Amino acid sequence: MIHMTLARAVPYVTGALAAHGFDVVQSIGMRSQKRAEDGSRIFGFRVLGVSNRDIVFQGANGTANAIWCNVFLSEHSENAVKVMAVDPLPSVAAADPSAMNVRLALSKAILSL
Repeated sequence: MIHMTLARAVPYVTGALAAHGFDVVQSIGMRSQKRAEDGSRIFGFRVLGVSNRDIVFQGANGTANAIWCNVFLSEHSENAVKVMAVDPLPSVAAADPSAMNVRLALSKAILSL
């Protein structure tokens, strides 16, 4: 959990990922000002599709260029954002062992937050 607004967290996380060699190649988000039925605010989220080009081209059989990692930023309050990353290893490990390198690099980037 990082203690800042979602608007501040997106560039902060993007910078931390970049410091570990990850480029954001897609960003999808929803910022909701709607209220749930009980009157509580529904918070926003952003999904960053990231890729590490230094690892991508190390793939033995060409499938590594398809390894994208999804990083989720989810607001939990006005000033708290949870950051989660989807492990890329299960989806591509059988086809390309370089996925383990992507997993390790992404873990380091998320732990640096």
